[in-house]
Amino acid sequence: MIFYAATLLFLANFALGVLVQFGIVDTKPFRWLHHALFFAVFASAGLAVLIGFAQGAPYRWVLVPVLGLYLILPRVRAGTPGHAALALAAMVLYAAGFARTIQGV
Repeated sequence: MIFYAATLLFLANFALGVLVQFGIVDTKPFRWLHHALFFAVFASAGLAVLIGFAQGAPYRWVLVPVLGLYLILPRVRAGTPGHAALALAAMVLYAAGFARTIQGV
């Protein structure tokens, strides 16, 4: 359950970042929202990894690199190709974790 919650938080933050990048949403009046959501994403991913290892969940090893990406992501300027590449890499890992969870591998 925590993996799905972590994935949904990630997708919400990813969608917000894409909407801001394309100028569809302006977060200047509430810039903190993206940062607060990122903190929730990072915390939920960490919790999902801990619980995943405790329970032997299929996604546990796939989600570990996401934590590394989350350590690097704030150091790469938003709106750059590098920031987008890190976010997309995280999305690929979440998708892989989801596929492993569905397959029960």
